[in-house]
Amino acid sequence: MTAQVLQTEMPARPMLNVTDAALEKLAELLTSAGDDVQAIRVFVAGGGCSGMGYGMTYADQITEYDHVVADDRCKVVIDAVALNYLAGAEIDFVTDGLNPSFVFRNAFQSSQGSGGGRCGGCGGGCGR
Repeated sequence: MTAQVLQTEMPARPMLNVTDAALEKLAELLTSAGDDVQAIRVFVAGGGCSGMGYGMTYADQITEYDHVVADDRCKVVIDAVALNYLAGAEIDFVTDGLNPSFVFRNAFQSSQGSGGGRCGGCGGGCGR
């Protein structure tokens, strides 16, 4: 009797989506960044009692472990661990009165059910 190896395919999880409005603003921010900046990095960090938090910063390198969202305007990178938390999320840029900000929609949807949050800009931490 021979053993059979069963291969199962997991359905692909949706990746991070970045809207056109967000890409336009991120491209503008990258233009004013230093020459060593290659992309915008989206990250996830422990938030203490309030759970996980997320934010964006400038990336001076892109690794083989990064998921890249790119078009001719700019690149947005997120590492594999952070992508596990933000898979299926959307980053948008909105202006609400005098308050322009990046908005994370459906962040932590699979792990905590949060509907989203706002982020003031690159380098700033984001709350839920």
